[in-house]
Amino acid sequence: MTDKQLSAQEAELYDRQIRLWGIESQERLRASNVLLIGVRGLGSEIAKNILLSGINSLIILDDGIVTEEEQHVNFLINRESIGKKIAEEVLIKAQALNPLVKLTADTSDPSTKDAKFFEKFTIVVATRIKVDLLLKINRICRSSNVKLIFGDVLGSFGYSVSDFLVHDYCEDQLKLAGKKRAYDGSAAKPENETVRVKSQIVFPELNKVLILPNTKQSVEHIKKVKRRNEYFFLMLILLDFRNRQNRNPEVSHKEKDIAVLQNIKAEVLDLYGVDHNKLDDSIFELVFGEVVPVCAVLGGVIAQEIIKGVSKKEVPLNNVFLFDPVRYCGKEETIA
Repeated sequence: MTDKQLSAQEAELYDRQIRLWGIESQERLRASNVLLIGVRGLGSEIAKNILLSGINSLIILDDGIVTEEEQHVNFLINRESIGKKIAEEVLIKAQALNPLVKLTADTSDPSTKDAKFFEKFTIVVATRIKVDLLLKINRICRSSNVKLIFGDVLGSFGYSVSDFLVHDYCEDQLKLAGKKRAYDGSAAKPENETVRVKSQIVFPELNKVLILPNTKQSVEHIKKVKRRNEYFFLMLILLDFRNRQNRNPEVSHKEKDIAVLQNIKAEVLDLYGVDHNKLDDSIFELVFGEVVPVCAVLGGVIAQEIIKGVSKKEVPLNNVFLFDPVRYCGKEETIA
């Protein structure tokens, strides 16, 4: 048995999902090595789902400390964890989800990692980092043929952005049978069949998708995208806020933070030539903290995209997913 082949124990444990997406896809998952940057509310949900999927290894990279607020939104830690390194504290509960996965905690600052660190992974999953660091990691990943997906939950709003490079995949499609005649001349019952279709998506580099004010980059290609979801701009506003403030909006600074968000909104919408009424200021009331059910939903979506990216089975989201904080539904946007 090679390292990529499933053992009898793994075949039994993953039996249901093997029936769902096939042995070949499961073996790809079994051989994959995943890096997860940030294991807070959203990160813990992503970790849970990909551990259960049957990957080979997961490194959790987070230099944060467990706070009292954190223990209310992260099911992988408990009250005794407050004040300790969060990456180390999640290990016990996380490992119990699937003892077959090699699980490691890294308490380093993600910004200190060099190119060699990232090139050993199959896919990098990033949360809660600034755009400049994200784009740096994306350049490294592209040079090493490593896929990347980035996401966040802020209040009731959430999003993900994928760069799966040149992604080849296959999907099962139902082929409808034509009408046939039986030997006696009567109409025979047509039999539909499932066929496997191969396709390809070329993903843009993230610096062509996440363009913020003061970056001196052209946004003309994004201006051409019809019916752009207003929450795409909310995502950019929140990313720019993090870049400037080195944090997410906080309830303890709510009035001040909303004023900053309003100023950034004007800059972002002016950059893209969008009417300021497209995004109402009242939406900023919904972007504080991490709403646990939204973490669960988006964590499931991102984990599913990771599985698609690694297994090369089914159509991945191309390339932005936005979770509506008002209607509680998601929408795919193809940008650049």
